[in-house]
Amino acid sequence: MKNLLKTVFVIALAMLVNTTFAQQKLAHINRTELIQSMPEFKTAQEKLVAYEKELVATIEEIQVERNKKYDEFQKDSETWSAEKKEVKSQEIVNIERRLQEQQTNANDLFSKKQEELISPVLKKASDAINKIAKAGGYVYVFEATTVHYVDETQSTNLLSEVKKELGIN
Repeated sequence: MKNLLKTVFVIALAMLVNTTFAQQKLAHINRTELIQSMPEFKTAQEKLVAYEKELVATIEEIQVERNKKYDEFQKDSETWSAEKKEVKSQEIVNIERRLQEQQTNANDLFSKKQEELISPVLKKASDAINKIAKAGGYVYVFEATTVHYVDETQSTNLLSEVKKELGIN
């Protein structure tokens, strides 16, 4: 008798859970596609490319300086005194250190600039998705690129609605 009651309880619980999920509205969106279609993202990307060029130019200037000092050392060091060789060698080491610091600094600066430019775009996209999801009464909005399967008949693709909300064609 106890087993029968347990079985009936499990079946009733499964039916309740199934009914609950069946009543909930589900949606999905390809957030990457949305973000890449936003004009603000394209502008941010252009700014990042320009900023990266500036950072690379600074590094290249230091590399040119290092190469010049190294070539000078290779060419003239045989005629220099030991003291001058030591000074010139130390100059090359210092330039090399400065180059490494600049490369590390450039990576940090680029990451910060990327965060500064892309964060508002991500927030705007998320806010629009949330607005459309709430207005449509959706309980869950899944990221289409991270789920293994999306049944388009039981889940609504919000991409076009969110694009419309953001004024993107």
